[in-house]
Amino acid sequence: MKAAVIVFPGSNRDRDVARALRQAGAAVESVWHAQAELPRGTDLVVLPGGFSYGDYLRCGAMAAQSPIMRAVKAFAARGGHVLGVCNG
Repeated sequence: MKAAVIVFPGSNRDRDVARALRQAGAAVESVWHAQAELPRGTDLVVLPGGFSYGDYLRCGAMAAQSPIMRAVKAFAARGGHVLGVCNG
């Protein structure tokens, strides 16, 4: 399994999620929110916890406008698995 862990400014626990996935046998790639595409062959997308764009009102709305989210939405629409943790 190949997992993409999306990283936003203010995300935390992304390294913990990546470590847990590796321990479970997954190949993991961290993906910065400004990237436009998911890694080829992605089977799972993880939006880790923390505070994307800080702990402010509407920070999720800001994160939703990040370039990578278009790819995540398309991935989910094709039946891809997406895991959101806490504020992810």
